[in-house]
Amino acid sequence: MQNTQLKGLGQRLNWTGWFLLINGALALLVGLRYLPWINIPDGTTGTYVTLLYLAQFPLLALVAGLPLLVIGLIPSRKLLITLGALYATSALGLLLIDTVTYAQFRFHLSGFVLDMALKGGTQVFSFPWQMWAMAGGTALGLLLLELVIGTLLARRRPRGRWLALGIAAVFAGQLTVHSWHAWADANHDSRITSTSRAVPLYYGATAKRFMEKNGLVDPEAVQKSSATGALSTNNGGGQLDYPTQPLSCESPAQRPNILIIAIDGARGDMVDSRWMPNIEAFAGNSIQFTNHYANGNATKPGIFTLFYSLPGGYWDAFTSEKRPPVMITRMQELDYELKILGSAPLISPAFNKNVFASVADLRLETPGDKPWDRDIRITEDWLAFTEQRSNSGNSDPFFGFLFYDTPHNHRVPEDYPVKFKPYWDPVNKLALGPDFNPELMRNNYKSTLHFVDNQIGRVLSDLRERELLASTIVMITGDHGQEFNEYGKNYWGHGSNFGQYQLHVPMIVHWPGRGDGTIDYRTENFDVAPTFMGQALGCGATDPEQYATGNGLFQRRQRDWSIAHSYMDYAVLLDDHHIVQHASGHVETLNNDLEPAPAFTPEPAIVQSVLREMSRFYR
Repeated sequence: MQNTQLKGLGQRLNWTGWFLLINGALALLVGLRYLPWINIPDGTTGTYVTLLYLAQFPLLALVAGLPLLVIGLIPSRKLLITLGALYATSALGLLLIDTVTYAQFRFHLSGFVLDMALKGGTQVFSFPWQMWAMAGGTALGLLLLELVIGTLLARRRPRGRWLALGIAAVFAGQLTVHSWHAWADANHDSRITSTSRAVPLYYGATAKRFMEKNGLVDPEAVQKSSATGALSTNNGGGQLDYPTQPLSCESPAQRPNILIIAIDGARGDMVDSRWMPNIEAFAGNSIQFTNHYANGNATKPGIFTLFYSLPGGYWDAFTSEKRPPVMITRMQELDYELKILGSAPLISPAFNKNVFASVADLRLETPGDKPWDRDIRITEDWLAFTEQRSNSGNSDPFFGFLFYDTPHNHRVPEDYPVKFKPYWDPVNKLALGPDFNPELMRNNYKSTLHFVDNQIGRVLSDLRERELLASTIVMITGDHGQEFNEYGKNYWGHGSNFGQYQLHVPMIVHWPGRGDGTIDYRTENFDVAPTFMGQALGCGATDPEQYATGNGLFQRRQRDWSIAHSYMDYAVLLDDHHIVQHASGHVETLNNDLEPAPAFTPEPAIVQSVLREMSRFYR
């Protein structure tokens, strides 16, 4: 016979389990509010979404309700029911708020949004009194419902074996949807992967390398099939609204060749004849943007923002839909021959699923044991490409992307003749610390830049010898910077903060007909796509706002804020402050020296602009 007084610990824990499982069902009902933003084109996708809902929302309730297990240790029925009802009402209320946030901005509730709401108040988020009344009534209704559920469960509830079966079903569902997602991800099935972003706190599993290693997928065949689909459905449905309007383009009078050379970890202050002699000489006859910043402090957001000119927060949406940037698809429309050569694999980060998703013959990995082996290989392959074009008389314009990786490794080949002293060998990053001599790491870094500069020098010499510079736009830049403890806070490398050392990168542009010179106003990766689209690819009649955040390299930016992403964190960058959203949910405000500035409050208009920019390319 059930103990209706919940006197025993086992009975209280049994009540807690059933209470959480039922709240999982309530959370699922609330989660139906995300469905309008999930594209379900067929029955297969519908089945996946159904399983995902049945697995995810009950799990959220079970995990969020773990504190109730502690409360269950108190031998008091009334206290357990009351606290459980209050806790569950708060959790469901938070989920409801997240559905409102997602409907308005297409991203989930975060510490940044909460922080801005508290600091900006009604100047940022303004709601009519009717909405406040509705919110209050909903909260009261939820509380009464939770009290009723808690009381009924205290009087009578199914046996514990059914509870165990229900919890087991939730975890079996999780295993199923994660396995399905991993398969879909490996096979570039965007029908499945694109649905996951709308469901809170769901991060679908991936196992592409495992499946490739065990012969479960053919990566080359999948890539070709995906590229064809990405190109043909570029303006199709899904969660994205990109571009926001059809592009207004015409055939350009001339189709210049375009070559983008990116150096992993190249700092903006390193264009120096001592360690980058070829690039420094090239800069003297080009346009050098001395105040250029990547919009990411790591490779993933750095390259993504370079091609899309959009905040890195859009990565998941573009990746799940395999939506390439308009800059790439426009060149394909104009019959450019594309040659993409990455020293590091283009599948990690998965640039093959976004930036180069429409490139059918994309080489996913470059052979070579060491970064410098692969850097030499992509140089040789590029030179072979230009020679083949020359021999065949190919008159179509080309687009090339060369991505060098040696600086990421902090070492050069043993027999490389240029090593700046003192040279750090062997490299042991565990030795890095507040008292470590930064010159050791900096000298290794300069040595790697010299090595890459030597390879790029070969590419530039080849363009000169073939007389291609008169018809080729050449851009040399970096995906992010590198830090050597300049702030004195034990930051080394990249990916750890949004200060100038990790964001400031070279931007050297040789543009036939534009001459040379220096531009010192601030430019960003957000400005790259508008520059090519408007001034080289015939889309000057299209407002850059329809596909990008920036306005172009050759005019001053129109905003007094910016956004930069890391792999997990992101920051709003103002003139003198950074507002950083950490992956943990914590938000902190820092000055430009990375010192805490908790008293600073951004202007509400800036907050509104940032939130809009982070969400306006979603439907």
